[in-house]
Amino acid sequence: MVKNNPVSKNALSWIICLGILVISFFRCQPELKDQHHVVLVLEDSSVSDFLSQKKASLHFLGENSLPEKIEFLSDTAFTQLRVVVNNDWSELVYKENNQSIYSYIFQKGDSVLLRIRERQPWMEVVNRTSKEYDINWEAIRNRDLIKRKPTSLEDFYFLWNSSYNSLVPVNMESELLMAKISAKEGLDREKACLDSLVEKGLLTNSYSELLVERNRFERSKIELFEIEKGTFDAIAAMQTFSGENSAVKDRIYLDEFSDFLLGQLIAQHPDKMDKIIGGTTHSYFSQLMLYKHLERQVQELSFAEVDELLTKNRSKLPNEWESTLRASIEKLLNQEPDIEIQGLGQKHLTFDDLLAIKRGKFLYVDLWAAWCLPCIRSFPESRLLNEDYQSKGFEVVYLSVDKNHKFWENVILKYEISFPERSYIVMNIDESEYLKTLNIDLIPRYLLFDPEGKLIHQNAPRPASREIRILLDSLSS
Repeated sequence: MVKNNPVSKNALSWIICLGILVISFFRCQPELKDQHHVVLVLEDSSVSDFLSQKKASLHFLGENSLPEKIEFLSDTAFTQLRVVVNNDWSELVYKENNQSIYSYIFQKGDSVLLRIRERQPWMEVVNRTSKEYDINWEAIRNRDLIKRKPTSLEDFYFLWNSSYNSLVPVNMESELLMAKISAKEGLDREKACLDSLVEKGLLTNSYSELLVERNRFERSKIELFEIEKGTFDAIAAMQTFSGENSAVKDRIYLDEFSDFLLGQLIAQHPDKMDKIIGGTTHSYFSQLMLYKHLERQVQELSFAEVDELLTKNRSKLPNEWESTLRASIEKLLNQEPDIEIQGLGQKHLTFDDLLAIKRGKFLYVDLWAAWCLPCIRSFPESRLLNEDYQSKGFEVVYLSVDKNHKFWENVILKYEISFPERSYIVMNIDESEYLKTLNIDLIPRYLLFDPEGKLIHQNAPRPASREIRILLDSLSS
C-alpha cells in the first residue's frame, strides 16, 4: 500500500507557478538552446525592488573574458537577465554598494530562478538537477557551517585596510598576525569541508574543483601580506599569478584583485609600471593587469597618444580587448556634442555654435561647478594659462555644469571669470548624451579641441601642471 504525500495549497501554487514560468520562458527564448548564456529569471517584482534598494550588482566575465556588470537601478524593472558567457563554468559575484557579498557558479546554458530568502539572494537552477551545495555554497557555508558572516578571511582584509589604508593608520600588528593565522585556518577548514561534501554526495566534483581553485588562490594571496613590514609584496604577487604555470585562470575574482594589485604597484613602484606590467607573458592574469594599466592611461592621454600606446601593446592583448579600449574614444570622436549653453546677457547657443565661433584656435574647456572647490581654486592658474598662450592661438573657455543659474552668475563674478565670450553654463545637463559619455561627475575636467573644432583630449592636464604647458608648446610648434 502506497501512502499519498499531501501537498499544501501554498506549495502546490508554487509548483504550478514555477512550471508555468519555466515553460513560458523557454517558449519565448528558443535561441537560448545554443548554450552560450546563463539566464536569470527574477521570481517577482519584489526581487528587483530588493536589489535596487541594496544598490546591488552582478559581476561576471563576458564573452570576451573581460569583467562586466549588471546594475539594478531603481528606475529599471528586470524580469529576465541574459548573461553571455565564454567559459563552460561561470562565476557571478553579487555585490551591494560595490562590496562583494556572495559568489555563485553556473554552467553555460543554465536557467536560474533568482529569489530573495532570509533577506539575501538565493539562486535555483531550474533546467537541470543540481546538488545541495552546488549553487549557494557561500550562503549555506556562512549560515550552517561557520555560522558567521563575515568570514575570518574577510576579517583579516578588513583589519588590514583599517590599519594601513585609513586616513589615520593604526598599529595593529599583533591583531593582524592573529587574524592572518585565523584566516589560514579558516581556509584549511573550508578545503576539508569541500572534500567532505563531495564524499557525501552533497557537492558536485566539478563545482568542488572550482571552489578549491579559489581557496588555493586565497592561500597564495594572504601569504603576500607582510605584516611586520606593513606592506603587500606586489612584485611577488605579479610574478606569482602571472607565471605561465600559474593555476590562476580567467575567473571573475581576479578582477577585484587586479584592481587592488594595480593600486599597490602604482603606490610602491610608480616609475616602473610599464616594465613590471608590460612583459611578454601571455597568461590571462598578466593580460588582465596590462589591460587595467592601459585602461587608466587611456583616460589621461590625448587621442593621438592613446593610438600610439595601444598600437605599441597590440601584440600583448587579445584583439577584442584592444577594441574595447578604443571604443570609448571612438564613441566620443563620432558623437555630436549635443550641449546647449547660455552665456552672460542670456545669450543662448549650442556648443557647435561656440566651436564655430572659436574656429582657428585651440580651445581648452574648463568643466566646473560652483560647489567644486578644486575647480574654483584652479581659476587663477587657468587665467594665467590663457594670458601666456593666447598669442599662440589658444583660449580658455569656462563651462559650468551647475543647475542653479543665479549661483553660477554670483560665482563667476566673485572669482573673476565673467568673460562675456568665454564663460558659459550648460542648459541641458540631464539630456545631453555627450556629457553622459564624458562622465561629468568627475570634475574639474579639461577638454582640448583643435582649431578645426575636433576633440583631441578628453582629460587634458590641469592648468597648474607642467604637462599642460609641454602639451601646448608641442601643439603650437
